[in-house]
This record gives sequence, C-alpha cells and structure tokens, in this order.
Amino acid sequence: MTTTLDRGSTLAEVADALRNARRVTAICHENPDADTIGAAIAVAIMAERLGAEVEIVSIDEPAPLFAFLPRIESIRRRPQLEPDLAVVCDAATLQRVGRIATEEAAWFTRARLLNVDHHVSSDYFGDLNLVDPYAAATCEVLARLVPELGVELDSELATPLLTGIVRDSHGFSDPSTSGGTLRLAGMLVDAGAPLAQIHRYILAEMPYPMMALWGRILGTMGQELNGRVVYATLTQQMLDETGAQQHDADGVVEFMAKAKGADVTMLLRETGSAATRLSVRTSSAVDALTVVATFNGGGHSRRAGATMAPNLSRALLEAVDAAVRAVGP
Repeated sequence: MTTTLDRGSTLAEVADALRNARRVTAICHENPDADTIGAAIAVAIMAERLGAEVEIVSIDEPAPLFAFLPRIESIRRRPQLEPDLAVVCDAATLQRVGRIATEEAAWFTRARLLNVDHHVSSDYFGDLNLVDPYAAATCEVLARLVPELGVELDSELATPLLTGIVRDSHGFSDPSTSGGTLRLAGMLVDAGAPLAQIHRYILAEMPYPMMALWGRILGTMGQELNGRVVYATLTQQMLDETGAQQHDADGVVEFMAKAKGADVTMLLRETGSAATRLSVRTSSAVDALTVVATFNGGGHSRRAGATMAPNLSRALLEAVDAAVRAVGP
C-alpha cells in the first residue's frame, strides 16, 4: 500500500520507520483525552509486537475513566528510553505535548519524530508526518496502519483505537465521521473492542463531582446575537468546591452546542496562573478556526481551541468579540 495522507508521509514509509526502530516512545498531548491516549497505547502495542522496546509518555496524568484501557498504568510522565523513534500522537504542534517539549528539548532533538495527527492546523513538525485532516480521529489514522504493519489485530490493540474514534467522533455523530470511519470501527469491533463498554465509560457515565461541576459551568452560560453565540466559564473555585478536576469538564462544550440556533459555542477554562484555555465548537455556518485565529489557536473547522491570557474575564471578552465577528451580521 502506498497511500499518502494529505501532504505527509505514506503508510508504507511510516510502517518502515516502526519496523526499523529499536526503541519507540509514544507521546500524548498535555491534558490527555481519549484520542491521544488511545493512539499512544496503540502505537506502543504495535511497536512492541514488531520487536521494539516501548514506553508511553504523558506529562499529565490520564483521567480515572481510562482505567479500562490496556497498559494505562504504565504511562510515564517523561521519556526514559534513549531517543530513537518518538511518535507524537494527536498534536498539531510539538508544543502541544506540554512543558516536556522544552524541558526535554535535547531528548527531542536526538529523536526521530513521527507526527500522527488529524488536525487541519497541523504544522507537520515531524521527520515523518502521518496526518489526515479528514479523519474523525488520530486513532482512525492509526487503524489504517495496522494492515500495513501486519501485526495481529486483537482486543488489546482494537480497544484503545476504538476508544479514540468513539470519543472524537462523539459516538459517530460528528460531521467528520465517514463511511470509512464506520468500516474501520466495525473492523475493530470484530477484533474484540467492546463498543458498548467504551461508549458507556467515555460518553455516558458521569461521577457525581463531574455532574456537580457541569451544573456550575452551565450556570455561567451567556449568549450574544440572539443565541448564535453561546459561552460559559470554568474557574478553579468551581473545581475546588465540587472536588472535580479539569478533565471532568471534557464534553460540556459539546453539550452546550446542543443549544438551538447556536453557531458558536465556547468554554473558557482557568488553568492556573499561566493561561486560559478556550474550546470552540461551531455549526456548519461558521469555521471554528476563524474564531481561534486571533489567539494563534488551531484544530478543525468545527472544533478548535486556543491558549489565551490568564485573566479569565478579559479572555472571555476577547473570545466573545472574536465569535461575534466570525458569525457576522
């Protein structure tokens, strides 16, 4: 197979890199979600089956809801293997992996970088780039690599791949979901991935602190342009008072996007003294990338994000202004 994804590397080139690597470090982006975690675990499993020594790295600890995934307990905070092939999963830029990009800069310089991603804003930072901006998830991109590598597709490998696809496609309801997405998902289910269990853990179950946090967030909702722009905020005080964590807010912006008539939906999170994190979801009437462009953000045409100044009130004003301009008259 010589398929080329976008302007990056072919599946064959990436397969050769994995076969020839003696050590493979699979790296998640900061504040890891299901797609980056599932992709990194899948990379580690595939590389190990090809004979490489492997490790999985995430600067931030995965949420407890991912406890069902294989090898989740082995994730390290920093790379410990000598640099060889570093596979960065689901990150549009190298900086998206968090502070290890700078604190471990010498390690990254010595490694051969493989960038596996599905963001349209990817800057193709890798020595090899397996990037498909039309895929519903990075795990979808990796699922296409399995036949190329010739590794066994069993439950251990299929489960993390399907987990990433289910979450980033929002249960196969996102516009990025294609017939190819569904066919790959079917292949993964046939290999033993427990679809119903994954859906329950990733999209359905909500612990009490998470539900309490969502209530606080939804209580801050506001709107502009007669509901075409909808927004809410998350503060550190909310987290402290509910006993929740940042990852418990994952999914709330998609829930808010159900507001009838909303073309832009935004959640702004306090993430400590360093920054405010903006998450944007849009209807087909607005390109999410136009909303985050002012803040050097990235993502997809319907889902995007950016890092803004630490003052939440000021960030909210700037984000609402950008959204109103993007919606237009």
